[in-house]
Amino acid sequence: MTLSNESLVQLSKHVFYIKYPTNIGIISAEEEKRLYLIDTANDDESVQRIIDFLKERFPGFRIAAALNTHAHADHCGGNARLMEETGCEIWAGKGTDALLENPDIEMNIIWGGTAVKELQTRYFIARKSRASKILEEGKAELIHAGNGKFIALEPIPLGGHYIRQLGFLVTDTDGKKTLFMGDAISGRNVIRKYWIQYLLDEAGTKETLSRLPSIDADFYVPSHGQLVNDIEGLSELNLIAVLETENLILDIIRTPKTAEEILKEVADRNGITLKAAQFVLIGSTIRSYLSALRDEGRADYEIRENRMFWKRTRQDG
Repeated sequence: MTLSNESLVQLSKHVFYIKYPTNIGIISAEEEKRLYLIDTANDDESVQRIIDFLKERFPGFRIAAALNTHAHADHCGGNARLMEETGCEIWAGKGTDALLENPDIEMNIIWGGTAVKELQTRYFIARKSRASKILEEGKAELIHAGNGKFIALEPIPLGGHYIRQLGFLVTDTDGKKTLFMGDAISGRNVIRKYWIQYLLDEAGTKETLSRLPSIDADFYVPSHGQLVNDIEGLSELNLIAVLETENLILDIIRTPKTAEEILKEVADRNGITLKAAQFVLIGSTIRSYLSALRDEGRADYEIRENRMFWKRTRQDG
């Protein structure tokens, strides 16, 4: 992807983001000529493009640190190359640090074991990296902006999409607040294209989507999609997509179905022709929905003829 002047969007005095397939947050500490990145894109090639772009747009600055919202490859895949090229630090939350050092876990979780070779790609498995600083949820980091002023960066737990995902609420010296939300939420254009979003924990996803409107900010930046100034409508749209998928699954299991039969019917009803990556991503997501529905007493399973069948429970109609 080519980067241009329009790719860099300034949100407040020191806060920017790069419009990219995975949006990249930028904090500029002018006096010390330091840049702080939020997420690092998918791979060596992508992050090198970002490094070169930042050298042009911020001459004389050096990248001091990169912060990872979570350990999916499209958010941390550039870590290793970024460290090699710039000597920067990597900052991550507790739990994410272990996943950065063991990147195979992402694909193993989605597949449920060691995945077939064709899925062991850079899109699912990042290069190994190591966090040099562990961020504490709710404890703000202060970045010196010059003239005795500081930019506050607060890690906020945004569970559901993946293990120990964080958002970063950045309060600039001009008082403007930007929330970088990782994959807690998707932009409208992304939801329209991919109505069924990958998630690891449906209950956690619903809790996060319900809580996001209570987090006060001037700008809300999803990792995938366009920023918004008011999060309530986008949060509601994402929640509707989750609930519609939930109801679709409940409708499908009016009669007992295996997880793979449910996957086929979900795909058929949504006009999706599954390839290997979608098969495992949507399949993993459906199993997460089924677990949540069972926890809520709305679905249950039984083992018959050495197969696991899922069925809607009586109290759910």
